[in-house]
Amino acid sequence: MNKPNIFNLETRELSQEAFIGWLLTWGAPEALTSNAELYKLSRTLLEGFFKKHNRKLPSKIKKYEISMGYRYIDILLKINGSIIIPIQNKIYNIERPDELSRYLKLLKEDGYDGRNILPIYLQTGAQGNYKRLLETGYLPFSRKELLNILNAGKDINNDILNDYIAYLEQIENGMQSFMHLSLNRWHMHSWQGFYSYLLIELHDGQWDVVCNSTDWRDCFLGFWWCWNNYNDCAQYLQLEKDELCFKIKVYDNKKLAYLKCKWSDSFIKASEGSPIKVVKPVLQKDNAITVAVVDGDYRRADKDGKIDLNKTLDVIIEAQKIFDKAVALNP
Repeated sequence: MNKPNIFNLETRELSQEAFIGWLLTWGAPEALTSNAELYKLSRTLLEGFFKKHNRKLPSKIKKYEISMGYRYIDILLKINGSIIIPIQNKIYNIERPDELSRYLKLLKEDGYDGRNILPIYLQTGAQGNYKRLLETGYLPFSRKELLNILNAGKDINNDILNDYIAYLEQIENGMQSFMHLSLNRWHMHSWQGFYSYLLIELHDGQWDVVCNSTDWRDCFLGFWWCWNNYNDCAQYLQLEKDELCFKIKVYDNKKLAYLKCKWSDSFIKASEGSPIKVVKPVLQKDNAITVAVVDGDYRRADKDGKIDLNKTLDVIIEAQKIFDKAVALNP
């Protein structure tokens, strides 16, 4: 029997919020005499938050206050009465950027100096894009960053801490499973990990759940990039799990049939002479916007049936070249 873990029983954000609040509480000056190891670990996490904002943790902390749920902010840390760290705690859910901006506005209305507000967006699950988040002033603090800090405290004899580290490691292992599972055994976390890997490698893109109807069974995890706006429609590339699609978004439905035919022919023609084959989709409904696909699974496997990342990236980059060529031929 595996050791029972409270964080596997309560997987909602409130349990993570309670843990982070608990650990940060150990950073108070008076906590040093109670447990020096937890105090040191808490201060290391604090230093990580400050470093995110290119700031240094004050050498002397005389006043240390933590509030939970103040002004709708999950965790609010106040240091020496003037430095404010609002922390929004997320696992897989996504906070709306306008809500994040509102939280900071409320803090400024309370009289806090915006220059001393250091917002942190703690995300231990996964998120497909942080562009709009960064525009609010919040900075993402990832699961890997948190694990790197907590792992320094693995030898601390504390069940709460060790259970949470084990819980995060389970998530991390799931996200990295695309590296070692055979292609036909990938699960949701495998795809999330793979798409997150592509965000870094391609320096472009976004991923999220895509639903084409009200039936959740029609939903899938998609990754899209190479967005190009055209007079009548936009063109972009999208991964729909094992399918690499050339897609369009039509602004005038009266031109839908014409544009589908035009761009389907353009992408297929642009692929002539390419090492990958681009074909029309097998199933194409009247309102479909997938106009062409890479023939077969774009992922390339090694001899063990696991992903060959270099060869897979070669296919994706070749698809980008075909896309760019087709767009250039249709100014």
